[in-house]
Amino acid sequence: MRKLFQSFIIIFFLFKCLFSQSFHINYEELGDNCFYNLDYEKSFEMYEKGLKNNPDDYNLNWKMARLLVNLGEVPGNEKKHYFSEAEKYANKSIKLNPNRSEGYTFKSAAIGNLAFYSGNKEKIIAANTMIMLLKKAIQINPKDHIAYSILGSIERMLAGISWFERTIGKIIYSISIPEGSYNDAIKYFLKAIEIDNKLIRHHYELGLTYFDMKEYQKAKNEFEKALKCPIQLKADYRRLELIKEKLNIISNR
Repeated sequence: MRKLFQSFIIIFFLFKCLFSQSFHINYEELGDNCFYNLDYEKSFEMYEKGLKNNPDDYNLNWKMARLLVNLGEVPGNEKKHYFSEAEKYANKSIKLNPNRSEGYTFKSAAIGNLAFYSGNKEKIIAANTMIMLLKKAIQINPKDHIAYSILGSIERMLAGISWFERTIGKIIYSISIPEGSYNDAIKYFLKAIEIDNKLIRHHYELGLTYFDMKEYQKAKNEFEKALKCPIQLKADYRRLELIKEKLNIISNR
């Protein structure tokens, strides 16, 4: 009788263990795995399930913002809705934990993408807002390479605006266009690469900066480095196509 009771206890605890595991699914981890495997739709499903169980989870909110930004950046998939939703999740993550950088970084990414659907005045306001958010992110986390990279892209874009365009813009929109700097853009991209030298975006954007500056050998070097990096984002496929186009232009000069 005693052995039978002990066997019952063992079976009970084994059942309890299995039962408990089945109700403790780590949706964040599952979503991460899908994201890194470029299965964005499945990643969305996992994060969404996680948020239903825990809507105030900081990591799930900022990762959902990151996912939606990346979904919207897939060629042929550019939809304003993705970026609007991404901004909402980023805002919530900032509210949940204003002392982490990811919310600020991906709010900036969402705003930058939304700006493409806006007028010129809204684009200028967006650039100012993005700079503020990204500098906040870097202040909180000096290792946030995505924040450095986006900041570099803004500097490159603003540096390409001529004095005449800047003056006319101020007259028409009654708002100052932030001044950009190619040198600052390079500094930000190099910092991003120092932190993570395997992300195609960092090398690609630095290559574009050198290309705009007509420093073609340096541009070529960065584009070639980008080609050796692993594909980590779906948008990387399009970046690789654009890199090959730029390399073709350089080789035919």
